[in-house]
Amino acid sequence: MKEWVLYIMTWAAKLSGYPFPDSLPEVRWESETWFSHRVCKDHIPCPVLGLYEDGDVVYLREDLTNSAKDHVAVHEFVHYLQRETGQFDLRSCLDTDKREQEAFRVQSRFVAEVQNGFTRFGVNQLACRPES
Repeated sequence: MKEWVLYIMTWAAKLSGYPFPDSLPEVRWESETWFSHRVCKDHIPCPVLGLYEDGDVVYLREDLTNSAKDHVAVHEFVHYLQRETGQFDLRSCLDTDKREQEAFRVQSRFVAEVQNGFTRFGVNQLACRPES
């Protein structure tokens, strides 16, 4: 597992331009039910495949295919790298939107450049209220 985490973090750092971190996150594999409760307000099916909550743990769905687990992990590892840089206000909606857009861009690059796929990932911009 450590080799896989190193592999994914290497790509996340390379494609995002962030420096490789001094420490790696822990990866925990959780069920759809766990994600449903934690993220989707107990709604099933829960479309969330990965979760990073600005700590030292990345959560991934245990039912992901091998190729999906790689690109979903790259997305979540980019969030880990973003936090490590300290460049973003983690409580800001606008910065949260910037972080998501960047993570989806890196995920799309990983699929295109590493997995030789064509899927583009993205999310509509968050509806943020003006910050004072």
